Amino acid sequence: MASRGIVTRGGQPAEDRRGLLLWVFRPIVGNAPRGGRLDSEQALRRTGVSSTLDIVNGDLFSLAGKTAVVTGGSRGIGYAIAKAFVGAGARVIITARGEEALKTAAAALGPNALGKQCDNADVAAIGRLMEEAWQLGPVDILVNNAGISPYYKRAEQVSVEEWDEVVDVNLRGLYFSCVELARRLFACGRGASIINISSVGGIAPLERLGVYSATKAAIHQLTRALALEWAGRGVRVNAVAPGWVETDFTNDLFASRHGERLLAEIPMGRLATPHDVVGAALYLASDASAYATGSIVVVDGGRSLR
Repeated sequence: MASRGIVTRGGQPAEDRRGLLLWVFRPIVGNAPRGGRLDSEQALRRTGVSSTLDIVNGDLFSLAGKTAVVTGGSRGIGYAIAKAFVGAGARVIITARGEEALKTAAAALGPNALGKQCDNADVAAIGRLMEEAWQLGPVDILVNNAGISPYYKRAEQVSVEEWDEVVDVNLRGLYFSCVELARRLFACGRGASIINISSVGGIAPLERLGVYSATKAAIHQLTRALALEWAGRGVRVNAVAPGWVETDFTNDLFASRHGERLLAEIPMGRLATPHDVVGAALYLASDASAYATGSIVVVDGGRSLR
């Protein structure tokens, strides 16, 4: 006879799912008292989850009613994250330097997306961006995705101008994006989630990308420092560290004589797609990670294990 009662997505009765989830969470919630049965809702509340169905139905990952800013959001990882956030119910502001690409991306994302032109190397422009975004409504999520890696060369060949360009965009721009948002949050007593997109290069240095790797390692330490400083004020700061992701730069690089060697360093045997990074960003943006701050979520196909 078929089970009766609430049926969740996938056709499995909700009561059966509750039992499964209690088994999964048993190291946290403990065992039922001898001779009695542990109430499922009470047990799950100890984990910070209000209902079994919050997990089953994906409510924990909803971004409904929230506003997000995604820098570098016109393509690649930034665009994939923005698309996922819109799908999860958020209103999203994407930024980029190129006006045409920005307009195209914002139009493709639909009516809940807005494009704002901003150069992440320009601190004054970052301040204006945050002010304009805040005028539309309080910002709940900031994804610092804007970053550059304009060259692949030995350290002694890097010019002062190239050094400054990478550091200004990847590190200085990210830092002041965090600070400009935090100032506004603290002024009105609001919390938020800040997600810094770094790189596996911040964990395991990438050959011929020394300055880029240095900025990404700095982002990891900055993420932890800001998380420690702002945790008591309701602002969570985490990072996602992708490995090699399919972009115009990496496609050209992996098509070169270096490609076979670089691919062999990835245990999973392939490059990531921008979509591979989306899940980590959605987790960190949502209430599913409400007690997580200062974390570096690695999404690299095992590259950093080498």
